[in-house]
Amino acid sequence: MEYYGYRKYNKAAAHLCDWVCGSLFIVFAAVYLACFQKDLIEAMHYSMANGKTEFKIIPATIIIITILLIMKWGLNLLMRLRGRVCALSYLPSFLGLVTMTGFGRDIYAGSNSYTWLWLMPIIIVVYVGIVVAARKLFGNPYYGNTNTMGMVISNISLMIVMCISTLCLGNTNKYLHNELRMENLMRRNKYDEVLMVAAKSDKATRTMTALRMMAMTKEGKTGEMLFKYPQNFKSEGMFFSSDPTKTVRYTNDSIYAFLGEKPHEGENLMVYLKRLAYENDSCQNARLYYLAGLILDKDIDEFATAIDNFGIKGDSLQKYFKEAALLYKEKNPLWNLEIQDKDSICHKQMERYKYRQMDTYKSENEERNKMKMEFGDTFRWYYDYKK
Repeated sequence: MEYYGYRKYNKAAAHLCDWVCGSLFIVFAAVYLACFQKDLIEAMHYSMANGKTEFKIIPATIIIITILLIMKWGLNLLMRLRGRVCALSYLPSFLGLVTMTGFGRDIYAGSNSYTWLWLMPIIIVVYVGIVVAARKLFGNPYYGNTNTMGMVISNISLMIVMCISTLCLGNTNKYLHNELRMENLMRRNKYDEVLMVAAKSDKATRTMTALRMMAMTKEGKTGEMLFKYPQNFKSEGMFFSSDPTKTVRYTNDSIYAFLGEKPHEGENLMVYLKRLAYENDSCQNARLYYLAGLILDKDIDEFATAIDNFGIKGDSLQKYFKEAALLYKEKNPLWNLEIQDKDSICHKQMERYKYRQMDTYKSENEERNKMKMEFGDTFRWYYDYKK
């Protein structure tokens, strides 16, 4: 009777451990896939389906978790892990999560060099083989005849270790996540949401900068939004890098299609934009790109010439274009462009900027940083301090 009671006690404990481990895995996998790695899962789906089917994260998460649970159940029929180590039966499923979220920018390149694709099955086969061999060599010990609480704590600890390991091995590059999120939103024509991604960050990759340029131009807000985000690449930042290891789904062909024409072979990007801007009066997007490129390169002389040639009135200029025009007007008082709204926020901000610039600073670096705190989102600060 004592032996029967002992086995009955541990059977109940084993069921409790199975329930706790299963619940932890489902909760972790759901949050990990549907929240933390949502954009990477969507990218993997897009790559495999070539963009031909619509992606929904909730059904995708349910399907993935179901498959991983079935895999765990099937493999554990061989391993029969019980007691204090029953959580280890979830190791292959955690490896499955890592495999689906451990890739980088090469997801769209069709490369077969993705390490986890061949490493995961090898690790699982070796792992299952070792466990099965150990059971045959050493019998089937009851894996620690401890009380129920001890078994639960042991398995929870193992689950936590595997969860943390999955987080570490999966892709945690925040810039890649931001780029993929922006691309996903671009594909759905949600340009205002694209501009909200990492909007308060002081750092941005060239891909993020180019995507923002596309989004704000599609929204017609180029002159209103340009310097609300970090601009670290001058006019080149309006285009994607030619290095495929630094881009993801969108490339410069996307921008050329948006503007309506590819550059000629060997044609400089600003020359290309100037040609499009002057070639067709209806090519408003090319003009916005061209004007933005000029002030990003701090070429306010050519900017003023373009304003005159395009017949743009001073009072119709958007914020950052107006700031550039005011700066040129300050340096060239005889310029015939009229900007009447002397009481506008833009004028008052520029007056305050010049007043703050006359303050005494200990060093150029201190001046630069203090001016940035108040005027970092203005063209004037970019023109005076951005190197």
